[in-house]
Amino acid sequence: MRRNTAFIVVVVLLSLSISASSAIAQTTRPGAAPAAAAKPQAAKLDATGKSPALTQVDAKRALGTKMPETKLSNARLEDAIQFLQDTSGANIHVNWRALETVNVTRETPVTLRMSPMPLRKLLKYVLTEADSAGLATFYADDGVIEVTTRDLADKRLITKVYPVEDLLLTIPDFTDAPQFQLGGTTAVSGGGGGGGSSQSILGSGGATQEQNQTTKEGRGNDLVQLVMDTVQPDAWRENGGTASIRYFRGRLIVTAPRSVHEQLGGAVD
Repeated sequence: MRRNTAFIVVVVLLSLSISASSAIAQTTRPGAAPAAAAKPQAAKLDATGKSPALTQVDAKRALGTKMPETKLSNARLEDAIQFLQDTSGANIHVNWRALETVNVTRETPVTLRMSPMPLRKLLKYVLTEADSAGLATFYADDGVIEVTTRDLADKRLITKVYPVEDLLLTIPDFTDAPQFQLGGTTAVSGGGGGGGSSQSILGSGGATQEQNQTTKEGRGNDLVQLVMDTVQPDAWRENGGTASIRYFRGRLIVTAPRSVHEQLGGAVD
């Protein structure tokens, strides 16, 4: 009887052990893992090894990268740009075919010595050394710093809004302001004979009236004309070009090539 009882106990223990092992295996096999515990999927990368969502930001940020002291002595332009790319980590593409149309080639020699400065400024100096006429330029687009000719870069029109409210303020000319004496009495300029007639400190002189006649809208339109007369006059539609500019509520809305925006002080790279 004892042997039978012992046998039954052993069988029960083995059954419990097998059931426990089965339960553990069920929770650890790949198909049973909960979704939250799944291994996160790696981000997709483009051909350059960077996330597509970050490439454009990285290229623009790279232009602000501070470069070390640079010494180039009769270096080939291609080698100079390769040095800038390797040092900054930026993705720089050169349209050599376009540059050749303005007599700039891979072999064009570059000589300069510059203290540490941002890549944007250093690249500008390198291109100036290779092309003193200013026909070569660069810009950042879709994660790439594109080096090309100014003509090609200007084919695309870009719209930017420039706040100019502070340029349109008019400071009144107080020609009839009161005169003050240290003795504490105020001598008011004005009428003759018996008594002086007091006048407002804001005045209403002829010069101020003329200024008031010129509205802010008019001053904005004057600013538009000034820009068209001084910044690449041939680029504007009124003069046969493609660029446009107009004033609206304290802002200039400019649709123009990159080079126009650069002269207006609005970097577009």
